[in-house]
Amino acid sequence: MASCATCGTAFASRNALFRHLRRDGPCRAIDDADDASTSSMGARAGVHKTSVARAFDARARGEDGPTLAYASSGRSHKKERDMTKEEVRALNERRRKRAAIRKELRARGGDSSGTAAGDPAADLWLGGLSGIAGTMKGVRQVIWHAMPHNSDLPQPQVKFIKRRGYKVNGEWKAFAFLQCRDADEARVLQAAMNEVRVTLKDGVTSVLKARPAAYKNKMNDAKAAPAAVAPPARALPPGEHPPAREIFMAWTAKDLEQRALARGMTHAALIDEAVASNEAASYVNLRGVAVDSAATQRLKDELLRSKWPARSHRRGVKSDGYIVLKRELSPNDPYAKLKDACERLMRTVDETFPYDSLAITKNFISSAHLDKDDKSHQYSMSFGTFTGGGELCVESKDGKTRWMIDTRERLARFDGRSVHWVRGYSGDRFSVVWYVNRESYFTPQRYDVDETFVGVDSSSSRCVVQ
Repeated sequence: MASCATCGTAFASRNALFRHLRRDGPCRAIDDADDASTSSMGARAGVHKTSVARAFDARARGEDGPTLAYASSGRSHKKERDMTKEEVRALNERRRKRAAIRKELRARGGDSSGTAAGDPAADLWLGGLSGIAGTMKGVRQVIWHAMPHNSDLPQPQVKFIKRRGYKVNGEWKAFAFLQCRDADEARVLQAAMNEVRVTLKDGVTSVLKARPAAYKNKMNDAKAAPAAVAPPARALPPGEHPPAREIFMAWTAKDLEQRALARGMTHAALIDEAVASNEAASYVNLRGVAVDSAATQRLKDELLRSKWPARSHRRGVKSDGYIVLKRELSPNDPYAKLKDACERLMRTVDETFPYDSLAITKNFISSAHLDKDDKSHQYSMSFGTFTGGGELCVESKDGKTRWMIDTRERLARFDGRSVHWVRGYSGDRFSVVWYVNRESYFTPQRYDVDETFVGVDSSSSRCVVQ
């Protein structure tokens, strides 16, 4: 049973109370920090994130903006059947624009996530798929069974599946397009998988047909090859930080609520402070720790030597390359040497750190974010010839302090559950992050940046965000 502290109405569930607080009426707008505990949910109720975003933008324009409430942690989306004709037209126009962008990317050789196309000779066409082999999961199982297991070749990425692709003796066969890391790998896999018979758990046998994907364009050889897709533009100029809005909105609704309550502020005051924060923001300059030089050099060499996957492991993140690796080695692991170099370096620093995952990036495009799936702190190190920035930046949970850490061939220890980003830079920047995703190794957050591990730059003075 939950009740509204404003009007005293009792509700059978918290969801009913939230619906009551969202309706137009005297209880809808509660912008005082003391009124945040209007239900038994109290500390668990979150800020309505989309409302915060609208209010933030209004404050940035110098307007009063909407009154905010702590009432709901969910997002409220109007269903299409409840929209007016004008709203439906606007929605359809947005859909058309997104579809046009995806079409243009495909025409230029990229994909809908903005991933640039690689060498066309690295693509394979895989046909003859029957039964569940024509699904995404089935194709991956077929590839695993068919490819050679006595090599360190990684599985190719599945770009596209057509379930009703073509008929053989009246039976529909599916086909898929695969993307390898380079043309040499594509030739090896084509020879290994062609004419292989694979039977999955549905009992249906697929006789695979592997061909170069470029064969479908043989009739168009006279046409000019499509222009290569340019790498994604850097989000920040060298030396720049993300705008205040991006940093503010990267925090979760719960974090923003706790920040407001701890400081005895209303939402409006908190947003006003964030709007002005970039004007007054100063950073505590830190330097990562220089660890074993031999282990650092070995990791650097393996990082520069490793082949990057055909498609980013995190397609929603803008980068020239992004690899997510598990700590455990698998048979014929294509990244075994890189994992071993990471393992050896971490042993020289913290033998007991129970990391289970590695994030390897190339030219990660700066953005403010937090790693909500992390279960403990993390370590980070960067490499490369980048200039004009590239430091790891972290904001404290209370929003008062920001750190800027030099991690070039130096190790930093911080907690990714606080908002962090990379300062704008030019050149090539590689990074390695050791982190924990396993629930059994959970540790509560004790710091944003471990200043007992990294060193304070003697040239900087301690400053906080006013």
